[in-house]
Amino acid sequence: MELQKSKAIMQIQLDQNDSESIAQDLKEYAITLCPPLGHNTSKVLEEMTSYDMKHMVKVFLEYFGDYIEVLESDHVIISRNK
Repeated sequence: MELQKSKAIMQIQLDQNDSESIAQDLKEYAITLCPPLGHNTSKVLEEMTSYDMKHMVKVFLEYFGDYIEVLESDHVIISRNK
């Protein structure tokens, strides 16, 4: 039986004044989402944390952008191409 991927959308709003909290939240979401989506959690976390916050968000969106929208503090959606 094949696992079906849901297209449910969730939104995460980033508070640019608290990057440590944002990083922890994104890592926790990744830990939760990787197994049901068939991603290697360690690989995703390593890739997410290999550079800066902008890179972390970009990698997060590469893996989970079909399921979660990430919003800047002014409610603008951060795209995968940003």
